[in-house]
Amino acid sequence: MRRYLLSFAASFCSCASVLAWSAHGHRTITYLALEGLPSDMPAWLRDQSARNRIAEQSNEPDRWRGSTTPELAHENGPDHYIDIEDLTQFGLTLETVSPFRYEYLRDMAVAVAVHPENLKPYDAANDKDKSKQWPGFVLHEIAEHYNKLRISFNTYRILESLNDPARKDQLELARQNCMYEMGILSHFVGDTAQPLHTTTHHHGWIGDNPRGYTTDRGIHAYIDGTIVDYHKLTVDSLRPLMKYDIKLDAENPWNDTITYLKRSFAEVEPLYILERDKTLTREEGKKLISERLTDAGAMLSALYAGAWSSSKPTEREVQAWVRYNNFAPESLPSYTADGSPAVPTPAPATK
Repeated sequence: MRRYLLSFAASFCSCASVLAWSAHGHRTITYLALEGLPSDMPAWLRDQSARNRIAEQSNEPDRWRGSTTPELAHENGPDHYIDIEDLTQFGLTLETVSPFRYEYLRDMAVAVAVHPENLKPYDAANDKDKSKQWPGFVLHEIAEHYNKLRISFNTYRILESLNDPARKDQLELARQNCMYEMGILSHFVGDTAQPLHTTTHHHGWIGDNPRGYTTDRGIHAYIDGTIVDYHKLTVDSLRPLMKYDIKLDAENPWNDTITYLKRSFAEVEPLYILERDKTLTREEGKKLISERLTDAGAMLSALYAGAWSSSKPTEREVQAWVRYNNFAPESLPSYTADGSPAVPTPAPATK
């Protein structure tokens, strides 16, 4: 029993340092998603430079995660995963998790207070960033960034409809915000496709292990990058396998995201079987990893398209945006090339 508790604590405490897919893997998923966008989306999303920036942005959350700052680790670490089996101790299932982050957290806090006997051991002394008690928030991270992307698209479309040359900087910023949110959303959709980001067995099998699965903590890093590189999985090699056939509720894709998550979770044990049987480097291993990457690309593409289709502004939204923005070009300061005021500030009048 003591060995199990130590294994569990060590496994759980490592979550904050876990990555899902290498930088190459996240970029690959992003490019595959962008290639499947419908033709009615903005033309600049077909531009090479824009695609490169979105793909690179998909790695930014792992750079946040690499920070040793406890405050950032506390906020960012649990957003990259959800240990589905650990929902049970809080009386929850995927279907009963609230789509509202703080209601979900409240429900778990109530379970801790009312039924502490149901909880697995939690070592608060070894949880420096105070993030390891909960199963994770990746579902909420996807939902929140999906809606932020919708808002970014909405703002961009409003500015495009205004067609005001004086607002060119606003329009460019809106375009940059869209690319930013597309990259961030990509990261968490990609994380969810990696089966070890959906399970308590994220760093080797823990607890009862009658089938002899590996307990080697290195399996996570091996799946993230080594096996992807071994099979030479790239955009070019995966493109023929892509099927952009995922349909989702563009107004609220929460349930569609759960369905997507379940597809990944279903591959946890098959993944461990392949590792145990030394077949991850064979064709069946290549097939499983390829399917996870292409599923991520298809889901992400559907989310991009859904965010766009549900972001069309109404005339009332346009009018409200203009009123709230309160933009008066003549009141803006102007600067020279070195950043100095173009018009010197007059000295205050003296009496």
